[in-house]
Amino acid sequence: MKSKLICLLFLFFSFANAQERDSLYAKKNKYNPEYRVNYFDKMIFQMEINSNSDNFYIQNLSYTKTRQKSLVPNNVLRLKLSFDYKFLGLNFSISPNFLQSNNDPRKGETKTLDFSFKFFYSDRLRQEVTYKEIKGFYLEDLKSSEPIRPLNDLQIKTIGGKTFYILNKNFSYRSFESMTERQIKSNGSFIPSISYYHNNLETNQPATKNIQLIRINSFDAYIQLGYMYNFILYKKWVTTVGVHPGIGLNKSISFFKNSSYQDYTKVSSTNVNYNVDANIAIGYNNKNFFGGLKSTYKNFDYNNKNSTEIKNEKTSFGIYAGYRFDENKRMKKGFEYIEKKFKI
Repeated sequence: MKSKLICLLFLFFSFANAQERDSLYAKKNKYNPEYRVNYFDKMIFQMEINSNSDNFYIQNLSYTKTRQKSLVPNNVLRLKLSFDYKFLGLNFSISPNFLQSNNDPRKGETKTLDFSFKFFYSDRLRQEVTYKEIKGFYLEDLKSSEPIRPLNDLQIKTIGGKTFYILNKNFSYRSFESMTERQIKSNGSFIPSISYYHNNLETNQPATKNIQLIRINSFDAYIQLGYMYNFILYKKWVTTVGVHPGIGLNKSISFFKNSSYQDYTKVSSTNVNYNVDANIAIGYNNKNFFGGLKSTYKNFDYNNKNSTEIKNEKTSFGIYAGYRFDENKRMKKGFEYIEKKFKI
């Protein structure tokens, strides 16, 4: 009897302490705690399996033929692992062989690596840094969607970032992305952002008599005005929808060469960048366990149809699950020092 009483008292004081901590954080950041509950005292591990497909379009692989080509990676599924704690998030994504079942020789083999580092400067100001590498594509016929030939050595590397601000202090972006919070009342927010990405494409093809593309260096900078909304369906079930249209500038330099000359032919272009992102998710979010389904779409287009900039269309559909573990004392001490030092 006495041991049961001690356990009940321990649970009561733990709950009261958590409530007080949430209330102090809400007061500091001026939001209503009836809309958001945080789990900053938890280390969050998450796994996702998704059909993340990056399709790229370039206007011409040769200097004389200006016909748009579709470059498609030959991977069916990707494995994404995430760790989130307090203001920090780390994501790592690969395409392991055991998740691939497409052995069509016309499509070749694709290897991917995707790493992102995400953190909050403050309660609503967020920064994302991303590095992505994809090697191995196949040419696809735009009309029939049939593979033409593999380009196993063609490689695209992307590095960049995104900075955005959540205008509504009662909206929980964390409940969609990092799971360090839970939205407990339906709410939405406008989210303005600025993004900046550098792409490097290397064909790594042997020189021929025809003047062919060997490399593209491109840089995109654009702004978006997005809107997201969290619908609380039933207690701990939530669905999130969002759309993020944007406009920006692209600077692209393409290099062409053939086997007869040592010098490159260089073509530069500056274009207006039109883009849109969209996302939808539905999930269950309990105190420790969470899981659900998530889908995203991203599209880039440009006003110049005759240049060789890289156009990217990205679709993803995935299933995710994760768990919130009690924080490590040493890690807690280190993170609290950073929070106090930089007033996060």
